[in-house]
Amino acid sequence: MMRGLALFGAAALALIWAGIAPAAAQQTQRDPFNGQFGAMEIAPAPREAARQADLFSAAIAGLAPQRPGQVDVYVLAASFWGDPVFESEASQAAGILRDRLGAQGRTLVLSAGTGAPTRTYPAATPVNLQAALGKIGGLINPDEDLVVVFLTSHGSPDGSMALRETNRLQAALRPVHLRDALANAGIRNRLVIVSACFSGAFIAPLADERTAVLTASAPDRSSFGCQPERDWTFFGDAYFNRVLRGGAPLIQGFDQAKTLIAQWERERNLTPPSNPQRYVGPRAAALIAQAEAAAR
Repeated sequence: MMRGLALFGAAALALIWAGIAPAAAQQTQRDPFNGQFGAMEIAPAPREAARQADLFSAAIAGLAPQRPGQVDVYVLAASFWGDPVFESEASQAAGILRDRLGAQGRTLVLSAGTGAPTRTYPAATPVNLQAALGKIGGLINPDEDLVVVFLTSHGSPDGSMALRETNRLQAALRPVHLRDALANAGIRNRLVIVSACFSGAFIAPLADERTAVLTASAPDRSSFGCQPERDWTFFGDAYFNRVLRGGAPLIQGFDQAKTLIAQWERERNLTPPSNPQRYVGPRAAALIAQAEAAAR
């Protein structure tokens, strides 16, 4: 099943929510956010809004401080689309990364929910994502600590990831939004993992010697396995559930997962293949290996 969205830009969202016909929408190209990271959002009811605020506040307040002189790892996982498969993938991946990298007490999950009336995790809104990165950036030693960011959702041909809670919130996270957020938070040592169609678009804006980026697809390809009833997408199942749970190292395990995904796609005649991509900066590779070794 293709995970791409034909059109999911901020301008299109604004027009759709305003009830303008598609033909008129195509004629209007203005971005209401002027290239910045924002959302069209309907506020929850007061008590639900207060509960969500408390849930997020407790989550970031519970993050442990870094320990001088050693590599501490912080994990932020976010599911941006309100289907159960994405929350399942984000929460399970966060647990695997936490255990593999010794990030107990330093792991945070945000979610667009599953459509159920009660939330398990704080909402994956632009404000909460920015606040989570800001909190983590304030806790770490930027020279010695590692931050792992895992994002899962649908993706668009323009390289953006969709944020969507049905009938409440719509937005788009572009690769440059994440690049700028990490830079502004002072997060320099990064492992960024993106599970979405066209997610290879995140590599070029983020690539440097202190960053590793693993993506579910090439910039011009869809990825597969996002049906709501699944526990994992193809990428999440192969990389986290099979390969990392099997004990493979994080970076080398990506290549094993890529082979497994290609096999599944051939067996199901899913074309063109997703062709997952990776970029690993040399300093990031050394720090990831160090963190894995320390957690054993």
